[in-house]
Amino acid sequence: MLLKFELNKLGLEGKYEEIFIDNNEEAKQKLLARGFLTVPVVEINGELMGDIESMKESISKMPL
Repeated sequence: MLLKFELNKLGLEGKYEEIFIDNNEEAKQKLLARGFLTVPVVEINGELMGDIESMKESISKMPL
């Protein structure tokens, strides 16, 4: 939820896709195969990130 708040605060509401891994086995397996055991995970330009601070930094550098 913190991540959604940060995305929305940056004006990105409705410009991202939220995927619930409980309902999406393919997404869950993709994350597990890449070594992610917890969520949230963000994919930006093909790079997966699981650290909130890294996510916030990357998101803040995105052109709006």
